[in-house]
Amino acid sequence: MSNPMEETQPDPPNTTTTTTTNHHTQTPNNNNEDIDATHEFETQARSWLSTLPSDQPLNPNDVVSWIQSNISSVPDHVKSMSQSDVVNLFNSFLNDAGNLSNEERDPHYYRFQRSDQWKPIYTWLETLKTDEVIKSKEIIDWLTENPEVRDDLSARHSRYHLMHYIKKCHMKILKRNEKKMGLHTTIKMSSPKALKTEEKKALLMLPSTSATKLPKDSPTYLVKRNEALRKFEILVDLEKQLAVFQNKEAANVLAGP
Repeated sequence: MSNPMEETQPDPPNTTTTTTTNHHTQTPNNNNEDIDATHEFETQARSWLSTLPSDQPLNPNDVVSWIQSNISSVPDHVKSMSQSDVVNLFNSFLNDAGNLSNEERDPHYYRFQRSDQWKPIYTWLETLKTDEVIKSKEIIDWLTENPEVRDDLSARHSRYHLMHYIKKCHMKILKRNEKKMGLHTTIKMSSPKALKTEEKKALLMLPSTSATKLPKDSPTYLVKRNEALRKFEILVDLEKQLAVFQNKEAANVLAGP
């Protein structure tokens, strides 16, 4: 990783810099791509870490296995790290989460904030009479009927995060309602296979302000589409892990003290 001090220290005037670092030679586009890749990697890593038991230390073997399973999304600078440095990096993610407030723990700080932007989503989700997590098609139908909300959210968030956070928000509402009613049932979720098919269909149906303007046979459109599909694959994996965690939690509640 580059030294933060190097980035803030200006070059002396009227001198030729002889030492070239990676961030000096990269073009602005490359810098943006690196930032996006790093941000996405950290988001995935933190999401995975949040599923691990909080009362146990991080297992280095688990970190290595996770890196190998998600190698395509691991930035080059992380790939070049030693195993101990990678484990330290993941521990730093855990420490960051422990020191931050609830609003700051997620890299996407806008998650479920009670802002004017998200209030229509909250209001709608809280009116739903179901014990099953909302499906992508239902989200798309509602967004289509409410284009102003859809355009506002789509302008600020990617399609992947928009669908993911609305579902997660609904899951929080369902769990809160269960606690109020004193229920200990398991929230219903679609099967992994059905969920995967549903998410792929949703990807094609949800409007995008940038990709929809591109010809469908253009390389850029195909790259964006493949990237979006990959992100939905990640979402499916996260929801699988969440379902396993909830089933274990429900089993513990039913088992009693």
